[in-house]
Amino acid sequence: MATEMATETRKTGIDVVGDMPWGTHFCLFYETKEDLLDILIPYCKAGLESEESFQWAVAEPLTIEEAKYALKGAVPDLDRYLADSSIEMMPACDCYLQGGTFDLKRVAGGWVEKLARASARGYAGVRVTGDTAWLEKKDWKDFYEYEKRLNDVVANQRLAVLCTYPLAACGADEVMDVVRTHQFAVVKRHGNWDVIETAGHKQAKAEIKRLNEELEQRVVERTSQLMLASEALRETQAELARVARVTTLGELTASIAHEVNQPLAAVVSSANAGLRWLAKQPADIEKARQSLDHVIRDSNRASDVVGRVRSLAKKAPLQKVWLNLSETVRETIALTGMQAEQTGVSLETQLVDDVPLIWADRIQLQQVILNLIINAIEAMSALSNGPRRLLVSSAKDESNRVLLTVRDSGTGLDPANLEKIFDAFYTTKPNGMGMGLTVCRSIIEAHGGRLWATPNKPRGAVFQFTLPVGENVQREATLVCSQAS
Repeated sequence: MATEMATETRKTGIDVVGDMPWGTHFCLFYETKEDLLDILIPYCKAGLESEESFQWAVAEPLTIEEAKYALKGAVPDLDRYLADSSIEMMPACDCYLQGGTFDLKRVAGGWVEKLARASARGYAGVRVTGDTAWLEKKDWKDFYEYEKRLNDVVANQRLAVLCTYPLAACGADEVMDVVRTHQFAVVKRHGNWDVIETAGHKQAKAEIKRLNEELEQRVVERTSQLMLASEALRETQAELARVARVTTLGELTASIAHEVNQPLAAVVSSANAGLRWLAKQPADIEKARQSLDHVIRDSNRASDVVGRVRSLAKKAPLQKVWLNLSETVRETIALTGMQAEQTGVSLETQLVDDVPLIWADRIQLQQVILNLIINAIEAMSALSNGPRRLLVSSAKDESNRVLLTVRDSGTGLDPANLEKIFDAFYTTKPNGMGMGLTVCRSIIEAHGGRLWATPNKPRGAVFQFTLPVGENVQREATLVCSQAS
């Protein structure tokens, strides 16, 4: 707290002084009334503008009315500040000489009491100025002790005190006493205001500078640590996503084998047919050529399936491209046909071909679609009766985003746990890890989209996600990232 107080600065309004930290105790030597107002008016204005309470103990040659008149020119709404007691002006004698005597404990304690009241009313702190024109030789020793003590009183408090001394009333000894008991003095030299700093004040400023530099260095180091941690987190998330993909592919082994075996069986059949056409006398070259075309076609089908599986399994950096969501869904569904068939699930699609393009990583998007479809198939495989219908549809929603819906007639969702299903390690599967939906949501949100779930009617679940299109992509992705931070 003390370090924060020392480094929190306030505007003094005095050009030659600049900003000051709370706990500042300084003085002004003046010769004329104009010199006094030249410093005190901007000092007071800066305090009011900084939502501070201002206490002004006025003494001759200045009167309270003259001070108000001068301040009114700099602060047009002064009446409001006076009405709510943001600024209080009082004769210096009433402030310092209650009962005709000076009591240093009473005066010093009075500023702390005013700070407590001001803080309770919501002010940032208290700014004080008091003139010493009333001071007589008999009170000088006590006042000197008061000024020394004031340094301790204002330290680590939201107080700032400017004491004003008429030069005409100060001899050489008095000037030395005043400078010694304040952090610095403001004086006029050759017609211009100047600051005379004590050795203690210079040392304090150097310490504040050191603290600020140390703080800046810590910020730099912390920023570097956070960047490294952020990079490590991204790498961990990417590896977790890959592990989740491989786990899902493991569940699809039979289906993938079926998708590869079908075109391979067709390749063997077409190749045998080609051999038979060539063995005829004379050889039927046209029929043989058609058989070879079928071999090439079905080989490419098998190669495409293997390629998709390899892409999903391999460790690769994020690579966003412009995608058609409906085409991406079709590519993904090709890996799940056998599993749907084996579990008696009727897998239907309602895919809009002319949906707007999205800026996304194909592999990560296929991972999300694959996970949602497999979850739906597994939810329906546990049913003992009733239809097992899975509908995957794409559309453009009312907010000009692409929408994908995976709707099943499975066991359904508990409305009380709709958000829990996206939590890490939460699962309703006997052998589930509870990471699939967590990874899916993180992928969709990283693309600037949203993934959510609702119950289906009369039974089952509906999983939906939206993704921004066109010019909305960067804006929505940035918004999602800022909200997550």
